Amino acid sequence: MKLVKIDDDLYLNSDFIKSVEADGENSTDITMKNGEVFSPNVPIKKVLDAICGSEEHSITSKDGGDIYFSSKNITY
Repeated sequence: MKLVKIDDDLYLNSDFIKSVEADGENSTDITMKNGEVFSPNVPIKKVLDAICGSEEHSITSKDGGDIYFSSKNITY
């Protein structure tokens, strides 16, 4: 599993992203395979950089397992 940091409090599994669309200059709609839509107030370039593997935005578990969030702490 590979989580990408889209915004300060939004992490998504990039394997489940279906589409990304610009929704204005500083907003992006991200549609997941299950139909859920996220609309962070970030430019589409930042979202695409995160999905494409920019190290600044990615978190990958050390053993390929799940990653768990508890408040602002990340356990992987």
